[in-house]
Amino acid sequence: MNTLNLELITPEKIAFQDSEVLSVTVPSEDGQIGILPHHTSLLAKLTDGEMKIVKKNEELFVAIGGGFIEVRNNKVTILVTRAVHARELNEKEILDAQKRAQEVLKTKPTDDAFVEAQNLYRRSLLDMKVLRRRMKTR
Repeated sequence: MNTLNLELITPEKIAFQDSEVLSVTVPSEDGQIGILPHHTSLLAKLTDGEMKIVKKNEELFVAIGGGFIEVRNNKVTILVTRAVHARELNEKEILDAQKRAQEVLKTKPTDDAFVEAQNLYRRSLLDMKVLRRRMKTR
């Protein structure tokens, strides 16, 4: 078998499922992890970042939240807090979210409001990166 069976799962849904994946690249606490068929068993913690899925004639990009990856017997299971495919991203919405976050951060909020605004800003930067990567590969 020269492919991987990949499942990408969030609390809300199965964001991606395919048994014909050639490779997967995910962001971990120690850097990028690349997974190919016949990879050794692995359990690792993932960070927010860009995930790349390679199929026979296609590259897919997904903005993911933190979570975990398990690799065993050519099956890759990824559990994350969020997963947004590049095709689902809207540039105007991303820029609006980024602007809202910047406006809140300018007011020097404290506690939860600060953390929320910071997270929104980081997610918008990541989403824009994934959207631009998709535009380049077209």
